Amino acid sequence: MTADPTANLTADLTAALAGFAAGTTADLPEPVRERIAVHTVDALTATVVGAAMPWTAAVRGYAVEESAPGPSSAVGTARRLRPELAALVTATAAHGMEIDDYALPALSHPGCVVVPVALAVAEDVGAGPAEVTAALAAGFETALRIAEAVTPSLTSDRAFHVTSAIGVLAAAATAGRLHRLPPPVMAHALGLAAAHAGGTAEFSRTGGDVKRAHAGFAAAAGIRAVRLAGHGLTAPRRALDGERGFLTAFSAGVGAAARERLADRLGVEWRTAALAVKAYCACAGLQAPIAAAEALRADGWRAADVDRLVVGLDRATLAHVGTIGPRPPDLTAAQLSAHHAVATRLVLGGNDPRHLRRTPPEVTALAERVDVELDPLAEELFPHRLVASLRLRARDGRQVALAVEAPGSPGRPLDRAAVTAKAARLAGPLIGADGTAALVAAADALDVPAVAAVLRGVPARPGQE
Repeated sequence: MTADPTANLTADLTAALAGFAAGTTADLPEPVRERIAVHTVDALTATVVGAAMPWTAAVRGYAVEESAPGPSSAVGTARRLRPELAALVTATAAHGMEIDDYALPALSHPGCVVVPVALAVAEDVGAGPAEVTAALAAGFETALRIAEAVTPSLTSDRAFHVTSAIGVLAAAATAGRLHRLPPPVMAHALGLAAAHAGGTAEFSRTGGDVKRAHAGFAAAAGIRAVRLAGHGLTAPRRALDGERGFLTAFSAGVGAAARERLADRLGVEWRTAALAVKAYCACAGLQAPIAAAEALRADGWRAADVDRLVVGLDRATLAHVGTIGPRPPDLTAAQLSAHHAVATRLVLGGNDPRHLRRTPPEVTALAERVDVELDPLAEELFPHRLVASLRLRARDGRQVALAVEAPGSPGRPLDRAAVTAKAARLAGPLIGADGTAALVAAADALDVPAVAAVLRGVPARPGQE
């Protein structure tokens, strides 16, 4: 886009974001287009990996039972569903194994919501690659802009989960663009989406499967908001930035500067360079600690050598992944435990689904020897960079200390080849090399029917890895 699409709008942030989302086209800067393409492949890889998880099966069973026949595909079933319920299933899968994307400093998980919504609605309206590209750009940028304004306060101060609270607005922007909503109706859709926003981060303390479905909730609610706005339901004019709007409700003190940045040069300057790819099936805050454990293992260290391991993290990440401890009660907790994650890497050599099916005694024994602490460097760099320190004290008295930046983060990015290799590693065992190649090619071309055909054939039961 060569002109600022918000230039003639009012200063209201709700109106500005609505105008941007409604006016976004496929005429994007090449780095933006490339980043969106890479994250579309990455989101679909995550979808395949999460398709057979029990939480996805539960959501899929509900959706198949409740949906009237529809136009949209959902991962793991041949049934065609209504777009809202198809997106509920596919987005749950995309977020369901902790391998979906994230962003810095705009802490959020956009791909697991935006991509499933784009697929479900594109099938409904018959959108081609150019329209899907525009919708993806609108959705990703909406998520990144809003997240930049409200995180980490949204989680750290208010205990909301970014995926559900922010994702619903990105979902509405994506679906609204595909439905070609004019700016005033898009503004109502965003306001109705804000009314759906929610989802707490209590899962990081006392578990449960619901965290896995937060992306699905956001995706479905965003589509619902767009359809309701299309039918004439209205929202407050300042639903996002009003005195009692989304920004006030979901963040402690969004200042004037942050509000200005939220809409500054929308469609001219893009935040997509902030997107990050996960290398490991674990919380974003654990990518750096796992990489540090991997470095130790590569240097020949083994669990039997370790007397104590101390993981250093920033304050916000420490609160998110440092409280569950060495004996997580379930898989969700395991993927949010710094103790368990670094022990798994050092003992088993990986944090992929096959490493997480069970916890051998050796992993628990090492996790019991892991401590976590606040690291001054990590605190200084957060949220612009994700860094972890790791100090090892060996049984024979030797000591090792290192600091590692999260692979796949903006400061240490993974390129297209690495993302394609990730797809082969994680999706290949489930849908085969040919299926993975077909999925990547279809995603690159934004060939929605071809992507949907692959997703419908993804195994819906575990044990096929």
